[in-house]
Amino acid sequence: MIVHVASFLESLGGSIDKEHYLRPIPGRTGWAAYCRKPDYSKAKRNEMAERPIVKSFAAISAEASAILQDPVRRAEWQVKYNAALRNASKHQRAPKKDGKPPVPGRLCDFVRKELAKAAKEG
Repeated sequence: MIVHVASFLESLGGSIDKEHYLRPIPGRTGWAAYCRKPDYSKAKRNEMAERPIVKSFAAISAEASAILQDPVRRAEWQVKYNAALRNASKHQRAPKKDGKPPVPGRLCDFVRKELAKAAKEG
């Protein structure tokens, strides 16, 4: 169900009650989907956590966290991120089909994206 979100709920988002949550609809400010929370057993949650894609995402996130906590490595990645932003600003590219910009808006997202790209290639 699509609902128009009141201004006070728009700032909250997320969980409404024990069984429902609001998911913002991209490109439609002020509107959200009223969704039922999935109900998984503990065994199903553990099984889902063992999938390869989840394991790779956890490893990439841990590596990105380690990079961002180390001042030397963070400075190196900040230089790469600034260069990517400059390049994107010089060569204007439209957002991708999913609406995401060519360069993420935050350093942590940029690091995660580049680490995932490197893991996929090699």
